Amino acid sequence: DRPIGVLRGEAHAALVLNPGGADGAGFTGHVTVLAPLPALTGTGGARAAAADPGGAGRSGAAGECGPAVGGQPITAAHLRELLAQLGGLGLQAPPGGSLAVAITDEHGALLATATPAELARLAARGCRAHGRDAACACPQLWAPADRNGYAPAAAQERFVRLRDRTCRHPGCARPAGRTDLDHVVPHDCGGRTGCDNLCCLCRTHHRLKTFARGWRFAMAPDGTLTVTTPSGITRSTRPPGLRDRPALPPPPAPPPDHTPPPF
Repeated sequence: DRPIGVLRGEAHAALVLNPGGADGAGFTGHVTVLAPLPALTGTGGARAAAADPGGAGRSGAAGECGPAVGGQPITAAHLRELLAQLGGLGLQAPPGGSLAVAITDEHGALLATATPAELARLAARGCRAHGRDAACACPQLWAPADRNGYAPAAAQERFVRLRDRTCRHPGCARPAGRTDLDHVVPHDCGGRTGCDNLCCLCRTHHRLKTFARGWRFAMAPDGTLTVTTPSGITRSTRPPGLRDRPALPPPPAPPPDHTPPPF
């Protein structure tokens, strides 16, 4: 008999080198690239904004430029720079898998997601107010729009699962890939199929929300989910963010002590 450590090592090596087994099909890879918006200079859009402070208002088409996301517009210049960086890195979707880009703010909050093909289409199209070739400061990408009907669109599912990361019920850590997408305000009660009314719940907590009496769920526009128990206890969970919190600065050094010793 071989030691258990040897058996574990061989099993680990087999999983890494051949995850599908001798006759298996292997695994499917889904890659998500994080792109903090403040790290993208978007110089073209900045030049346009400086040259035309009125922006779309000058053309009378402010509504055509779409909303800013979190106060920071994701412009065509941002998208072109991001595509250039992805091309320089040579990133491609794994065989049979997918590649998506998640754009975040400086705190790691998710602003938008897209595939490279979607980014290329938006960057080439530009906004309706300034044309496809203009380096304008109008936003070109934001969270997926609401959808008519009950079932979320693929883009909505991708956004919500990446935003939530886990089941959103307080205290539950089941990964988002093993959860249901739930309408916080039920669809049959007028709830929208929108990202700010969808959250990840594991099957257990999904059933609790749907069938147990006295539980109340509410979601804020920023994704904060508030759960109130039948006894009135309230707990909230927030999307965890997609980057580590910056390290706190070290405490300042104590002031020098010039008092002479007592000896």
